[in-house]
Amino acid sequence: MLISELSQKAGVSKDTIRFYEKAGLLNANCKRGDNNYRHYDDDVIDRLAFIRQGKALGFTLNEIKQVIDEWDTLSSQDKVQRTQHKIEEIDQKIRQLQEFRHHLVDKLKRLETLG
Repeated sequence: MLISELSQKAGVSKDTIRFYEKAGLLNANCKRGDNNYRHYDDDVIDRLAFIRQGKALGFTLNEIKQVIDEWDTLSSQDKVQRTQHKIEEIDQKIRQLQEFRHHLVDKLKRLETLG
């Protein structure tokens, strides 16, 4: 499929697809025809969904690329360890955000009593 069809099916912009290609996240799944247009296999839709989900879970694009590049070579134990580590990082961020939220709520209460 061409980039416009992929963009529509995957729900990402053509610029995003091009950016992911430059970042090395889609290179293996893109072929060029005689007219130099990019042609994508259906599995690129799954790859884009994986990237989107990884980003939503707090993975950086570099981490996602590393996972994509190495995933098949990792043992199940390594896959579990990497995932657990990322969950721990996310949990830490949640704790930090909760602490900051608590601070802001306290500050808001103090401000409201002054007003």
